[in-house]
Amino acid sequence: MKDTSWDPSNEVPRPTSPAVDRPQGTVTAPMMPLAYAADLPSLVDSFGNAANALGFPYFVISRVARTRSPCLPRTALEVICGDYPDDWVRHYQRRNYASADPVHRAAFTQPAPFRWHDIVGLSKAEHRILDEAREAGLPGGLSVPLHQPGGSILLFNLAGPLESVNDAFNARLAYLISTQFHFELHRLTRARSTKASHFLTPRQRECLTWVARGKTSTEIGIILGISRYTVDYHIEEAMKALNFNSRTAAAVNATVQGLVEP
Repeated sequence: MKDTSWDPSNEVPRPTSPAVDRPQGTVTAPMMPLAYAADLPSLVDSFGNAANALGFPYFVISRVARTRSPCLPRTALEVICGDYPDDWVRHYQRRNYASADPVHRAAFTQPAPFRWHDIVGLSKAEHRILDEAREAGLPGGLSVPLHQPGGSILLFNLAGPLESVNDAFNARLAYLISTQFHFELHRLTRARSTKASHFLTPRQRECLTWVARGKTSTEIGIILGISRYTVDYHIEEAMKALNFNSRTAAAVNATVQGLVEP
């Protein structure tokens, strides 16, 4: 969802004067609750509160990967958690916008936080998606892509007023709370890894490995020579063993802990 070349001018501008710096407490305050999260739900709540404190009332954390199958969408999207307007979520899913979303295109080539209105080379379809997002109550957005092993992206989308999106200091803090979320997710999943490693069967690990690589159940079934329903069964059992309600979160957990191959 982005040009094939990276243009540094598209980055969120950095403050050019110490005058824009803020007290240290302003930096650490949003991050502290994440460090004390006891489980994934509390971690998500802490992230949402931190994002809201920065002026972003809406956010979504998802895993984005590219599929190679010609008969399936090029972009595989699995939402880990988030809080977007319900009407927009339904409209987005109904139109299957994940494969045409310019934010996803941009994420694959941007190494740093980027603003949605800085994405270049927009097609008519991409223009329409961003226009409709604004009409749905998402006036502007800032995205933080964290590139993962295997080519997938842990993508943090924060949406809110343009004043928040255009604030360079906010971009830094958004990056910090996103990387902190990733770090704390690692901390939480590490606590379960020893127990979980004894409960995952070889087939469950295989299925989670391919989930981590962005494959759908149908694609995994073809690769492993089993039915899609059997794949779903093994993934659901793995989710139970790891105590996650999301297949993506389970795959992220298993990958971070080295229980599956990235």
